[in-house]
Amino acid sequence: MKRILSFVLVLFLTAFAAACTPVPAPADPTAEPTAEPTSVPTEVPTEAPTAEPTEEPAAARPSCEYSAYPKVDGSTANIPMALALIRLVTGCTEDDADRSIDFSTTDYAYEALDEKRCDLLLVYEASRTTKERFDPENRFDMHPIGLDALVFITNTDNPVDSLTIDQIRGIFSGAITNWKDVGGLDAPINAFQRPELSGSQTLMLNLCMGNTPMAPVEKIRVSESMADVIDDIAAYDNSANAIGYSVYYYAKNMYTYPNLKFITVDGVAPTNETINSGEYPFINPFYAILPKTHPNPIAEAIVAWLETSEGQLFVSQCGYVPYMKGIE
Repeated sequence: MKRILSFVLVLFLTAFAAACTPVPAPADPTAEPTAEPTSVPTEVPTEAPTAEPTEEPAAARPSCEYSAYPKVDGSTANIPMALALIRLVTGCTEDDADRSIDFSTTDYAYEALDEKRCDLLLVYEASRTTKERFDPENRFDMHPIGLDALVFITNTDNPVDSLTIDQIRGIFSGAITNWKDVGGLDAPINAFQRPELSGSQTLMLNLCMGNTPMAPVEKIRVSESMADVIDDIAAYDNSANAIGYSVYYYAKNMYTYPNLKFITVDGVAPTNETINSGEYPFINPFYAILPKTHPNPIAEAIVAWLETSEGQLFVSQCGYVPYMKGIE
């Protein structure tokens, strides 16, 4: 995974000049097939984008020596942002950034912050188990900085392009087991889910399933990592029958197969625009999180800057959907 992310960072962000230029659109899962899975190459920003003036003075972009940069942990899908951020703030090399950023994944990152093993999280929502353990909303200082979405992935050979929310719940609860029942071929549905403490499983339970129980693990396939679920769908023997879920940013930008596609949900396709507008149904913020007591001053400055229009433009230029409306 670290090797993939190092490659992603090399050319992923467009250089930030005095007047910022947009990042080229990353590879789409519906593109023509190629022999290998693709990742989006990047360049690291050398300057922050120019933001429109605001009525109140915005927080200045922080800078510090590499040795003074706070320890950061978080979710796998936020690693590209973390790599770009440390290089922007410190001016360090790609190798230095890669040595510093080693994320433990979503729920373990909350534990690291609680145990003071890190100063700042760039992270998705915690699982129900971790919320019960740490009560992050009251224990930590949480700042939404971007939006992501729960997306459903199947093979391009599958004639089903769209599902309703009720149909998705039926598939992953085990109530719907054949594609013909949702407008597809007469073939069994092979559904993949994620482990309980994964960030995408948290989104699945909170945003989609609600009070509907997931199918028992012994009756459904479990993919251990974010890469595994995409590999599993692509490699499954009858791949047109497989379906799984991930977070939009990861599946669109970090680890893609050209023979996979996103399912439209209730007639709305997941895109940066439909996520930012709230039209796509399964969206959730991700956060920059600080401890409530004795936060690292540089980490505080970074979070304050990420909440400005300039910082939100940086989030957008990293390929994420910004939390602030109207940022492109």
